[in-house]
Amino acid sequence: MPVYNGEKYLSEAIESILSQTFKDFEFIIINDGSTDQTENIIKSYNDSRIIYKKNVENLGLSKSFNIGIALSHGEYIARMDADDISVPKRFERQIQFLKKRLAVDIVGSSMTLVDEHGEEYDTYRRQLDHVDIKFSCLFSTPMMHPTVMGKTKIFKDHHYNENLRNSEDYELWSRLLFETNTHFANIHEPLLLYRIYPHSFTQTLNLDKRAVSAYNAIQNIEHYFELNENKKTLLIHLRQEYNLSFGKLLKIFFIYLHVAVVFCRKERLSLKKSFRIYSQLFPHALFLIKYKVKRLIQ
Repeated sequence: MPVYNGEKYLSEAIESILSQTFKDFEFIIINDGSTDQTENIIKSYNDSRIIYKKNVENLGLSKSFNIGIALSHGEYIARMDADDISVPKRFERQIQFLKKRLAVDIVGSSMTLVDEHGEEYDTYRRQLDHVDIKFSCLFSTPMMHPTVMGKTKIFKDHHYNENLRNSEDYELWSRLLFETNTHFANIHEPLLLYRIYPHSFTQTLNLDKRAVSAYNAIQNIEHYFELNENKKTLLIHLRQEYNLSFGKLLKIFFIYLHVAVVFCRKERLSLKKSFRIYSQLFPHALFLIKYKVKRLIQ
């Protein structure tokens, strides 16, 4: 768990890990050059499972993740953010899942969205099956980063890209899905309370940074077919929330449709699995409609 100036919610995050029903773990907390009370809060906990690492200066998430991975000795590595809350049975459920489904290397889960006061208001879900996860990775990150647990060897062999200041998780999942035999899954049950508030990392991503995610999606799509510059620009502008015309949004949907057709063919999917892939296009179509309606209202 990296933390940078996270004093406001840090105690809740720490206590949600220390109170897990599965008890046999090491809790590596990386203080990424904080200047608030973060260090004092961490040091106030007298628990032998806590391994405290302090960066002299703020190195960013990717470098902090890799430092934590290097310090890890367990069979699995679980991710956590300093402003979220893991439900008490999170570790227990994910370890049971990985022990039962030995082919799976990395497992995430759904998560419950909460506001700055901890009030629940929505549930966020991702695809559950490996093939569906791989297809969804062509559009956006297929795993909710702070819900993830995976085999330690995977993370030690494939580090986070330290040149990225955001979307480092999306880049890593993409690399693992399209360049290795790493097998993914998600648990339907929400195992994390994900906090969204005005100054959270998720809410402060500017439009230029969102382009990084768009470039990642484009790179993933081009594992299956090449996109021309006009289509790449459309996908980038969508991510950057341009006020796109109906015609341009329709062109984006046809890109998605083409992606689905080629994906099913190249992955040699059965009719049943292909139908499941095509069914994922409906939420994308609905998103594009909502996208345009929102801008018409504005």
